[in-house]
Amino acid sequence: MANIHYHLLEIKSRFFYLISSTLCTFFLFYSYQIEIVYIIGKPFIELHQTFIFLELTEAFYTLLKISTILTIILIIPFFFYHFWSFFIPSFYQSERKKINFFVVLFLFLFVCEILLIYFYLLPKICHFLISFEMTSNLDNSGLYLVPLISVEFTARIESYVKLIIKISSILLLFFQIPLCICILYSKKLIHVSSFYNNRKILSLMALLISAFLVPPDALSQLIVALFFFLVFEFFIFVGFFFE
Repeated sequence: MANIHYHLLEIKSRFFYLISSTLCTFFLFYSYQIEIVYIIGKPFIELHQTFIFLELTEAFYTLLKISTILTIILIIPFFFYHFWSFFIPSFYQSERKKINFFVVLFLFLFVCEILLIYFYLLPKICHFLISFEMTSNLDNSGLYLVPLISVEFTARIESYVKLIIKISSILLLFFQIPLCICILYSKKLIHVSSFYNNRKILSLMALLISAFLVPPDALSQLIVALFFFLVFEFFIFVGFFFE
């Protein structure tokens, strides 16, 4: 009973630290709304564009959503720390090393996903969307009068945040594929020969994934396809260590 009481007390204390840190992080982000919006919208603002909101509560709820999402992103490592610190006494040393490897791999892939979205995909997507702007001048030199046509692009901040959430959610699933593959390797559910003998199919999958994720730019699609192809080659490389 003493051990159960001690474990319950530890759970309460860790839960309290997690909740308090979450609230402090949320209010910290909400206190710096302008700076946060500038950092998130920098790929779009650098193209000399601005954000608008059409409803009275749209900006308020969007800022709450931004603060909540950023809080969750920063709390994820803290959550893993408390979760692992609570369960670590029940594992052997070899099991601890294996779980540490998977946790570090998950965090590494998570950080790579955020950096890829922010520094590469968002500028490309914003530039692609703004390219649909159209403007024609009034021309009276000929027999016909050419009317003035102007199609201007002004993004709603809510739409921009939803776009980031969709892209991040899709890429988060794709970026956790290496983690799932390593777990399957460790459990001997798949073998390296399954990747080695199907390289042509994996190359085709890399092209299809890049065409699905990236705007219709040949260079960007080739770069992303090459990235996924290297990831598949990395699966083969890692599989030799597990086997």
